Amino acid sequence: MDEQRAAAVPLTRAQRVLAGVGGLFFAGLAGLGGYGSFASVRDVAEPWFGGQAWIVPAGVDLGILALVSVALLLEWLAMPMPALRWMAFAFTAATVWLNVSAAHGDPTGMVMHAAMPVLFITFIEAVRHAIRRRAGIAAGTVREGVPLARWLLAPFSTFRLWRRMVLWQITSYPHALTAEQRRRHALALLDDHYGRRWRSRAPADVVWMLTDGVMLDQALARVTELTAPKPEPVEEPSPATAPAPRKPAQKAPPQKASSEPPQEAPSRKAPRGVATDNEARALAILDAEPGITGAELARRLDISSRQGQRLLSRLNRPAPTHSS
Repeated sequence: MDEQRAAAVPLTRAQRVLAGVGGLFFAGLAGLGGYGSFASVRDVAEPWFGGQAWIVPAGVDLGILALVSVALLLEWLAMPMPALRWMAFAFTAATVWLNVSAAHGDPTGMVMHAAMPVLFITFIEAVRHAIRRRAGIAAGTVREGVPLARWLLAPFSTFRLWRRMVLWQITSYPHALTAEQRRRHALALLDDHYGRRWRSRAPADVVWMLTDGVMLDQALARVTELTAPKPEPVEEPSPATAPAPRKPAQKAPPQKASSEPPQEAPSRKAPRGVATDNEARALAILDAEPGITGAELARRLDISSRQGQRLLSRLNRPAPTHSS
């Protein structure tokens, strides 16, 4: 839109001179046409108006000029009023009809009477088009046309492009092409990420923005975020392999003071010789569980209860001391 407003630059000197010359020619055409039409229309209106017949051609011509002037002014102010334009056409058509009636059916006379009013309307339409176009460029409301070659090569996609330009007030054809390219890029990303049924899998707002071609900046940002590769998660050690936290050392409960003298722990030393296999195993068990019974010791060593009691008594027997 800013580029279009910048395009509405003031007219150059040559353009102003050419516009002035065209204005002089138009004034001459209007004067000659009005003069030629005045007498013809007056003669046609004389049977009904008598001596006041001149009011009809004067009023019609002045009405046409007034309507045309106001219609051009409103076009210049970007406030067009089609009713004024069509009313001017109606008065011009009435003038042409009255002039043609004055020819009394002569084809040559009919063409000559209709030529100048038709030229007048054609010039007015050209001026109106120029004013409307320039005012639209300044306001940023003039929509550029789509080239005919694109309509021929891709009629369906071109119609959708033109429809979006009309619906969303996209006035620049290059901007519309850029928006269409970005839209198709987003569609390709969604098709690659979600598959052919991306419309039912992608977020609803993204589908709406891309389908209607609106808010494409936000839509493309969302699509990029949705289709970006996800970072691989970092594997954390499982609880089985994780080192167990160290428990704080627990203090031993305080022992109650006893009046009895402490008893000496029984010696775990074998009485004599080399201990057998059962004795070695029994010594290890007694070191771990000093208060074990003979029956339990026999069960663990897989021997009879009598042998276990005998072995327990022998191992708990203090070793003999030699006096010097």
